Amino acid sequence: MECSSGGHPSRESTVLPRILHRPAITALILGVVGLLVFLAGIGRPARTYYDEGYFVPEARTFLLKTPNPSTQMPPPLARPPLGKMIMAMGMKAAGDNPFGWRVAAAFCGALTLAAVYLWTLLLLRDSRLALFAAGLTLCNNFLFVMSRVGMMDAFLMVFLMWSLVAYTAAIALDLSVGRRRFLFCCSGVLMGLAGACKWNAIDTLAVLFLVSFALLWVARRPPANSVSSLTRNAQNIQQIGIPTLLLGLVVAPISSYLLTYWPLCRILHRPFGVHALMAMHRFIWYVSTTNVSNPFITSAWYTWPLNTSPQRALSYLVGNPVVAWGGLAALIFCLWRFWKTAALPEGLLLFLFAANYLQWAVTPEKGLFYYYYYPAVMFLGVAIAVALRNLPRTIFGVRVSLVVLVAAAAVFLWCYPRMAHLESPWDCALGCWT
Repeated sequence: MECSSGGHPSRESTVLPRILHRPAITALILGVVGLLVFLAGIGRPARTYYDEGYFVPEARTFLLKTPNPSTQMPPPLARPPLGKMIMAMGMKAAGDNPFGWRVAAAFCGALTLAAVYLWTLLLLRDSRLALFAAGLTLCNNFLFVMSRVGMMDAFLMVFLMWSLVAYTAAIALDLSVGRRRFLFCCSGVLMGLAGACKWNAIDTLAVLFLVSFALLWVARRPPANSVSSLTRNAQNIQQIGIPTLLLGLVVAPISSYLLTYWPLCRILHRPFGVHALMAMHRFIWYVSTTNVSNPFITSAWYTWPLNTSPQRALSYLVGNPVVAWGGLAALIFCLWRFWKTAALPEGLLLFLFAANYLQWAVTPEKGLFYYYYYPAVMFLGVAIAVALRNLPRTIFGVRVSLVVLVAAAAVFLWCYPRMAHLESPWDCALGCWT
């Protein structure tokens, strides 16, 4: 993968450009840095909090390979199984303790950070903007909090983001037809695994379905009416072909999703068949649509983007305003650019954010929580990087990206003591919440 560093190597120091020209090394470094940040003090609090009280016992069922006899309905049936299986792996490796409950989420958060870098790099072919997007993602507060709690969202996002990496590589890189089709099918498999953690993945899959067939339509238009900014991607989609499109967008995600139920069926001593799977899914749907949430910690979906009140029960979670509000402004700019040029990066970001955010306007759940905004927020840092691609890089000789990143990091550090559950007096080391 060859990508521009966004500058002139002769005018730069030698070390950074060398790293930036090796995407795999940069992604590895980002992953290690993210993991160290997420693991620091991850054992606090030394008890289950928020929804860990539901998911830790469910993961323990997979760890013990036996249903919980204290409940009428075995806990693993309450939600799709894969995230709890991954949690159980962390508990098996690190122990049935606070560190073990959360360590798998920390690893998945680190892998998600690396995926954001690679995905942005594939979209923009600019390694500096990709690194900038990864930095904003690390500082958006959501990634930090959700990578340090034993819940399903970190597992959803790691598969979702790596699915986007594989999908974008399939339609953007110069590859042989075989490799292109292989990556496209890998994207479908990963999307199915994301859905096996949380059903929310269906919204992103719908976006990829829409984009894929829109590009196929562009490829089949007469040259005189073709959209020049999408020509290359459309030709790559046409190379993949309709059979592989259906394989990657329908067969692969459904198959990988359903296969994750096989270990669950073994634990429950049920046959892995259509009737058992239908019964499990009816129960999951029943729980999801009838469970009444605590009204004191729920909030309406339309309040999330401009929210300034931390979700105190969940590590004082609140979006970093530099990323959250800057990202919304960037999306408006991307909408204008997409209207003018129909460029793939802007369009893909707009559809992904809209699908992952507006889904909550129609969800049948009885109560919505602020942390449901997590998948949508993860696209905002990338949106800022995409917008900066078409804006002045410097103002009065100062890099705009550097100013934005420093501002985001400063807010993240101010939020850090409470998000990390530091005890007094360190919880107010940089100022107390009001």
